Amino acid sequence: MLLNQDNFKEHVPWLAASLVVTVLATGWFFFAAAGQARWPSGSSIPGLTFGLAGGLICLFEFLIWPRKKLRSWRLGKMTTWMRAHIWLGLVAVPLLILHTGFRWGGPLSTILMALFFIVVLSGIWGLVAQQFLPSTMLKEVQAETVYSQIDHVSTQMETEGHKLVTLVCGQAVGEKSEKDMGNSLEDFLVVGAVRKEGLIQGRFVSAKSNLSCVPNSEPLRNFYHQSVKHYLLEGEKGNTGLESTFKARMMFQAVKLKLDTRAYEAVAILESFCDQRRQLDRQARLHFRLHGWLLFHLPLSVALIVLMFVHIFAALKYW
Repeated sequence: MLLNQDNFKEHVPWLAASLVVTVLATGWFFFAAAGQARWPSGSSIPGLTFGLAGGLICLFEFLIWPRKKLRSWRLGKMTTWMRAHIWLGLVAVPLLILHTGFRWGGPLSTILMALFFIVVLSGIWGLVAQQFLPSTMLKEVQAETVYSQIDHVSTQMETEGHKLVTLVCGQAVGEKSEKDMGNSLEDFLVVGAVRKEGLIQGRFVSAKSNLSCVPNSEPLRNFYHQSVKHYLLEGEKGNTGLESTFKARMMFQAVKLKLDTRAYEAVAILESFCDQRRQLDRQARLHFRLHGWLLFHLPLSVALIVLMFVHIFAALKYW
């Protein structure tokens, strides 16, 4: 959820209520501690109240996951759930700290609080990431595609790259012909590129049919099969050197020096493919930063809820 000038007024009531609850809870805690040798413990009336409120908030926070899966149930607007998830989660921090009486307690209590803080911090990181990473992705990844389609787009570029090399360099000895593979070299070559018009940017496709065989283009074929092909299919994991913009420019320039000028257009197209693959790698990294925190947040939230009920059982048993 984005927090900006457009929707901040919708968060103001939640912010105000959170501050009020925190101030009242803190005031009650210190009032109960006045004249006492120790801070009120979790078994005191304020401690029990704060613990119950914090526990109910944690349980509510966890319910957002089934709520996302059950959108058809119409259990309130998702934006309202998200605002409640953010602000109630933050309110739970002072409530549960006051519940502990500023003491860690036994091993179970210590593990539970440590887990709670990790869950809260991971949630804060997720909220912060949502504020700036989408705009960063929009600015830096002009060739952005649907994340789940990155491998498909990369494979498609490699297919077109292979067709391009075959058109310009001719059929290699022992290589299956395009006809055997169900393709025709007479078909249009579909080329994807990145274009920006005003404030709108993105990938577009064009068809080229004026490419033809250029003599003595074997260096292009070798470069494609040794480096470009692996980079298009594997990205930066291929460790070909093409993941670096500077190295890629030098490598393509070195290949051009070995070729007839009529093959330069093909080299430019392959270089464009590599530029797009580099942006898709960047998109994948940003996507992980944007969503990777959920790999920790969700399972740790489950563990937190389980340990919370264990803590309640143990507290009631030995109270």
